Amino acid sequence: MNLNTYLPPGIIEDYCLGLLNGEDCKTVEQYRESYPYVKEEIDSFMASLEQYALDCAVLPGKDIKNKTLRFADNQAMEDQANIQNLPLLNKYSSHENWLKIVKPLLPAQLMNDKMFIHELRNSNGIAQMVIWTAIDYPDEVHSDEQECFIILEGRCRCYIDDRITEMGPGDFLEIPLHAHHDVQVLEPVLALVQRIKAA
Repeated sequence: MNLNTYLPPGIIEDYCLGLLNGEDCKTVEQYRESYPYVKEEIDSFMASLEQYALDCAVLPGKDIKNKTLRFADNQAMEDQANIQNLPLLNKYSSHENWLKIVKPLLPAQLMNDKMFIHELRNSNGIAQMVIWTAIDYPDEVHSDEQECFIILEGRCRCYIDDRITEMGPGDFLEIPLHAHHDVQVLEPVLALVQRIKAA
């Protein structure tokens, strides 16, 4: 049997790769059911795709498992929202979880200086603090600490060297080493800030 008599050249390959539209896909499936040779061609091409994937597979690095487990442990700690067992802040952190952690530490309102800072932890090269401010946060530069923060409430505009980023609840930002940065408060901001000593 000449397959090209019944189906256009390359259609089996396109079918196996998921490139066909619905109508062409139905046509191939009808031929597959009616002609054992078509089924054999599909099975053969699928087997060659699988073998190609196995031949080209790249094994993950040995540390991937440990990194994944550490990440999962960190997320579980964050879900528990326990002030005694604080997780590390990262781009996947939930601002709702952090809000549960820090809310009990806040005063009823901002006082005359319009800024409240409370250190949550400062050990083993990791510092975390909650900042509640109605005034702009001044320019600073870190040469030996990786800084990141997440906005829990409010809105602000962050200036990092020549880059400007508008932020609101749930937004996360990492500050590069040696970068000048400051924050313009658009409405009172509650944020969690984390600094880790650079290696």
